[in-house]
Amino acid sequence: MHSLFRRTFAAFVFSFAVLLIVLAGALVSGYHHSLARWSERRELMVEEAVRRVLGGESPVDAGLPQDIPVFIYDREGALVASNRGGGWRRETDQWERYVLHREGGVVGHYEIGPTAFRNDAANRALTGSLTRTAAAGAGAALAVALFAAWRFARSLSRPAARVAAGIDSMAHEREMLPIPEQGAEEISRIARSANTLAARLQDERLLRAQWAQDVTHDLRTPIASIRAQLEAVADGVYSPDPKRIQATLAELSRVETLIADLDELMRLEAPELRVRIAEFCAHEFADTLRQRFEHEITRKRISLTVDLRLDIVSADEALLHRAVSNLLSNAIRHAPEAGRISFSVAPSGADRAEIRIHNEGAPVPETELPHLFDRLFRGEYARNSPGTGLGLTIARRIALVHGGAIEITSSESAGTTARILLPHRPV
Repeated sequence: MHSLFRRTFAAFVFSFAVLLIVLAGALVSGYHHSLARWSERRELMVEEAVRRVLGGESPVDAGLPQDIPVFIYDREGALVASNRGGGWRRETDQWERYVLHREGGVVGHYEIGPTAFRNDAANRALTGSLTRTAAAGAGAALAVALFAAWRFARSLSRPAARVAAGIDSMAHEREMLPIPEQGAEEISRIARSANTLAARLQDERLLRAQWAQDVTHDLRTPIASIRAQLEAVADGVYSPDPKRIQATLAELSRVETLIADLDELMRLEAPELRVRIAEFCAHEFADTLRQRFEHEITRKRISLTVDLRLDIVSADEALLHRAVSNLLSNAIRHAPEAGRISFSVAPSGADRAEIRIHNEGAPVPETELPHLFDRLFRGEYARNSPGTGLGLTIARRIALVHGGAIEITSSESAGTTARILLPHRPV
């Protein structure tokens, strides 16, 4: 496999060679065409001079070119004039012979030698000078072209080599230094994309390490509690009464929920995930959600308002139900006693649908808003409440796999609002 430098250099040199060959062919063709036109012009000049001589309009040796042998004869074949003298030895077997007519009669004829451009010394000097100049120009052009090809190939291959080295370091997980965004536009774009990818990979590594620590912590705490309880019961320190068994089961349920959420998030983030888009009734969707949370709503005496301005929603109903359930569960959990929650489904623009959930509970601290969708993140107000810290992460992933988006806004005066934006038509 040849390098980009060799390929570019060879392509440039080949293009120049083809251009040089075409140019040389054009020059040779033009040169021969010019010689042919010159010969025709010289023959016409000779004919005009011969007519003047035979017509007595000029002296016998006037106007005849000296670079072409010319012999003029009258109608009887007697030599009338020549630019070589009467005694010049001539071998006219291959010469051109022309007969001149005037008023229907023959007035004479003439013979001329080869009308070669190089017969004249000045013409030979001109031809030689042009040949030497053309050869020198071709040599200089070749040298300049080779230098330009080398510079051009270097300017193209060096940035590409740096990009390749950077991506290779990224692939082998070595130290990832920023790749210079130089060179051609396409190479610069590749370098920019590679730098963006490297930054994202670095963030993912940090996030993965943090996530592993958080998962370990969230699993270690209930497992340690369960172990301590069971060891205490085994040692006779505690009695296995129903209350203690219920507490142990609650810890196991917490572990089970965390593992289930982790498994679901991994499934949602898998590249092979296929979203089953279909149209379903928004009213039935809202009724299902109301029935699911009816107990919590009644227990906290919450007023739930439902506003449906769309009859049909296009999405994967099961996934969307999970995402909205997570948001509604958070809203109910953080809503005050006898508070109000509103749920609405409405069009947003020409081709999007918006699902909005609003509650009047305590606002989310401004410093926590950017981290709400991070894995296992639990804010100050959620540390002592049930949950795994993956609900909002799962909701965001579900919105993304639908080609949509999710956002949460919160303030003291307006309360907390969660919005899911989805394509209104099937994708």
